[in-house]
Amino acid sequence: MLHILTCYEGQDGMKKVILLLVDSLMPHLLESCIQKKSIPALQFLKERGRYWPEFVTVFPTMTASVDSSLLTGVYPNVHRVPGIIWFHPQEQRVIDYWNGWRCAWKLGLTACTRNVLYHLNENHLSEGVTTLFEELEDRGKKTASINALVHRGRKKHRIKFPFLLNVLSGFRLNGEISGPEILTFGTLAQNNLNRAIPRYLKGWRKFCGFNDSYAVQAAKTLILSKDQPDFMLVYLPDNDHEVHKKNPDHAERSLIRVDRHIQELLNAFGSWEEAIVQCVFIIIGDHGQTRIGPNKEYTINLDHLLRPFRVLQLGEEVGDHDLVVCNNERSAYLYPLKKGKQEEMVQQLMTEERIDLIAWKKDRGVVVKQGGSRGELYFAPGGSHVDIYGSKWTIVGEPAVLDLRVHQGTIHYGDYPDALSRLFGALYSQEIPMIVITARPRYEFFCRYYPKHLNGGCHGSLHKYDSLIPLMIAGTEHPINEPPRLIDLKPFILGLFETVSPMG
Repeated sequence: MLHILTCYEGQDGMKKVILLLVDSLMPHLLESCIQKKSIPALQFLKERGRYWPEFVTVFPTMTASVDSSLLTGVYPNVHRVPGIIWFHPQEQRVIDYWNGWRCAWKLGLTACTRNVLYHLNENHLSEGVTTLFEELEDRGKKTASINALVHRGRKKHRIKFPFLLNVLSGFRLNGEISGPEILTFGTLAQNNLNRAIPRYLKGWRKFCGFNDSYAVQAAKTLILSKDQPDFMLVYLPDNDHEVHKKNPDHAERSLIRVDRHIQELLNAFGSWEEAIVQCVFIIIGDHGQTRIGPNKEYTINLDHLLRPFRVLQLGEEVGDHDLVVCNNERSAYLYPLKKGKQEEMVQQLMTEERIDLIAWKKDRGVVVKQGGSRGELYFAPGGSHVDIYGSKWTIVGEPAVLDLRVHQGTIHYGDYPDALSRLFGALYSQEIPMIVITARPRYEFFCRYYPKHLNGGCHGSLHKYDSLIPLMIAGTEHPINEPPRLIDLKPFILGLFETVSPMG
């Protein structure tokens, strides 16, 4: 996903900020299009600002966990949103934030919709963390969220569904959600901004406003108003849909369309130069994507692999089952429901060489093995080794399992960027036994009712193909932690509002 941040100069002398999120923006495609001069707006911002091609996102590389980390500045072990699909032990049910129609149908369309609308922000995102919206509002700043999945703020907003959906759901979908002062969630949030958007951008064929055109029109309306918010997050989802279908190497036309939308925003300032005089623009992706092979050999069928165990299927109630599988595309969570079964499950998973990594909790750390290999690594927070981000770790075993290189006590990362913090963050996002597995490049996991992406793009894993995204900042020289990670963006944005003299 891609995020843009924009700032105007307000009465307090500070620039205003707009953060645009473009789903599945990838550095290699961005740079290829810039070289071909096919995306002039992004090229302009890159040339007038700063650019990092290896900005590291969190794991799993799925929207729900990534956006939660973006808005809170912490890993899933702190904000408590494990992924797009996970098992809730207290409620004894699988949580799905709409990972495909068939999954949602089996788990219940109303239940999945309520997960996205209400439970993600109101219940699942930890009360022990604060979002960027909440912190800025507490400082007296006006903020806006345009179609972002994670949007918790201090104000309540009324949600109203179309009449037919209300009838089909038994009128169980209407209600209130928390958000910043200004919120759009497609056409569902009832406010003056939503009413100002043309009807042709909001119909069923336009996914009820969950599209790039709607989001950009809403952002332009705020930019051209006399009361633009200090901070604005704008989510652009369309690129992700295209990359899933066409694969990450053949999505140039999709990025060109994204660039045209960014041109619209820049044009709203009168000139592009004036835009970066008035504002800070920050552009990022939320995750990359990996090209999946063309036939079923590139799908790792977990239903077949785990046949020795009784696996809870979507739509079933928990009974005498051995485990629950929650498939997050190129990663998956496995939850053992019976004592003594975890070791058997790991041994079974080890027989599949297309699995890249197998990891689970042990003591206060994590054990990692490679599929089809005897190599093993154990790591835990604290210790004598320090990674390039300044985190301290204890490491026992074979660093090559996670492609780690230890030089003079410093840990450097290879194919799995920031692997220790990200893997620890995922496994400790819940306080129950769990195993996480990832697929090798070109492969994805498959379970009954879950989506497949053969010959298209897919994400979710710890590998650099899914984990490295671009970061672009124009309109300020305010420093950011380097090398930068997604969790560094929240403190960076907060720091922009503490700057006395904005730089044009």
